[in-house]
Amino acid sequence: MTDPFSIVAGQPQALEQLRSQVESGRLAHAYLFVGEAGLGKATVARLLAAALLPEAPLARHPDYWEDDRIKPLSINEIRLLPEKPPEFHELSLQAFLNLKPAVGTRRVALLANVGRLRDQDQSVLLKTLEEPHPRRVIVLTTPSLNPFVVLPTVVSRCQRVFFHPVPSPEIEKLLAGQGVESGRARLIAELARGRPGWAARVAGDQGVIELHHEWTRRLDEVFGAHADVPLRVAAELDAGQMAWRRTEGEAEDPALFAIATWQIELRKRMLASRGREQGRWARLIELSYDTLGYLEQNVSPRLALETFLLECRKAS
Repeated sequence: MTDPFSIVAGQPQALEQLRSQVESGRLAHAYLFVGEAGLGKATVARLLAAALLPEAPLARHPDYWEDDRIKPLSINEIRLLPEKPPEFHELSLQAFLNLKPAVGTRRVALLANVGRLRDQDQSVLLKTLEEPHPRRVIVLTTPSLNPFVVLPTVVSRCQRVFFHPVPSPEIEKLLAGQGVESGRARLIAELARGRPGWAARVAGDQGVIELHHEWTRRLDEVFGAHADVPLRVAAELDAGQMAWRRTEGEAEDPALFAIATWQIELRKRMLASRGREQGRWARLIELSYDTLGYLEQNVSPRLALETFLLECRKAS
């Protein structure tokens, strides 16, 4: 049997779990793919659907339903008898699943980022998960199992499949296979923070490389500078992140991108040094990962960035 997931970088545990279930035909009625954006959750979901619906391409397969839009999902796209016609689909999700397969042996639905649904709308989805139709497969994706993102009752009705950051060499190999020049592929793989989807999306964007060089230059300015320089850089980056939070789309968080750039520069300096100096650069790399953790918690981003950049100022 041809491997339906051969093009996927990384995720050996998740793919082996799905391969064995496809081969045996013992599929769950609902899956919840868990992991941050860019790890390949939606890609793997489509490959799973294509393996289960070989009769035609998914784009024109009558037994496939998908919603991966960024915008919040309307309840009329979910429930069986919507008050208004579905805005995006010919049939709501529940209406689609209620019908028998048209040309295949199953019906498959992908609902990306289930956290787009309000809690009351997730409760409507829960009824579909609690009373599954035979030979139906629903795949949901989520960046987190936080109960403020996806209801625990929804989580409990699904088989969870976890996606993890992919090592840089595997992402570099993926990009090289797509014709990306080796030096560029290596740099983008390092900036990707384990996300092959992000790397593939920006592989041809020269602006990403230019932005990397700009943040490298800003870090160089911090080394040995007066204290107001790192504070100013932290303020600019904090303002950029606040603006990013107000936008919708696939733009990269500027703070995370800047830190990824700085980690590359700090590793270069560490590898080029010896003794106590090498230890100082290693400590800054460790502190950069602490800063990433603070940015994910209820900590002031500006304070976290100021602390990190002030330490960088003293390193040279």
